[in-house]
This record gives sequence, C-alpha cells and structure tokens, in this order.
Amino acid sequence: MQWNVQELENWEELRTYVDTALLPLYLYRPEKPVKEHVQRMSYLVQVAASIEQRLKGRVLMFPLCYQIGDEPLAQRLPAGFAHYVLLQFSGDRLDAHEGEGSRLRLTVGDEDLESALRFEVTIDVLSQEIIRHWQHGGRQ
Repeated sequence: MQWNVQELENWEELRTYVDTALLPLYLYRPEKPVKEHVQRMSYLVQVAASIEQRLKGRVLMFPLCYQIGDEPLAQRLPAGFAHYVLLQFSGDRLDAHEGEGSRLRLTVGDEDLESALRFEVTIDVLSQEIIRHWQHGGRQ
C-alpha cells in the first residue's frame, strides 16, 4: 500500500493486515550537484515502491523523508506497526526513533543507478531480507 488517496481509501479495512512501515530516508549532502540528488532520490523512491509492490498487503510505503547535511535526523517512527523498514543509501547514517516494533535497516548501493538488471537484483535481495525479518519475528 502506498501513501496516496486512492490506496488509503480502504485503510480501515486493510489496517489489520498491514504490519510493516517502509520508510525511505535520504541524506541530502550540499556538496553534491542537484542533478545527482534528483537521480538518487528518484531511485530510492522507485526501489521502495517496487518492494512495496512485491510485498503488497503487508507493507505501507511512507513518503520519502530527507535530511539536509550531517545533523542527526530527528524522525519519529509512525505508531502502530510491528515492523519498521528503514531504506537508505549505503554510507548514509540516518535513523528514526521511538517505535515500538522491530527495525530493519536496508541499504541500497548508489553505483550504476542506470542498470535495470542491478535494480531488479536489488529489489529481489531487499524483498528477501524483509521476508526473512518477518520469518524471524523481527529478530536478526
């Protein structure tokens, strides 16, 4: 389920099945060119949306949350989920606080963002990591 009006119209009836919040987190570094940020942000959102599609029914994908610079991200996790998946680029250290459920941090490599094959492999690997997380009850 994605964070849009069409899908959230059925939220109340689907709420009992959706136990995982997928939170794409992005670190905006001022020294990088804007064009690179646009490409990376878009890629991260596409990865999150593809994971949500693969795991549809259990996952609510939240909008991209971003931080500018190196200050710690003071992001609270949304209440009411058993699992929280924090999706970010490798090398970025963002965190979210105050959630009662289990947390899984997944990282995406930022090399070769144009490769369709790399994109599909990334989706496969990350989706499997989430499934493994669920199978182990959130313990890893």
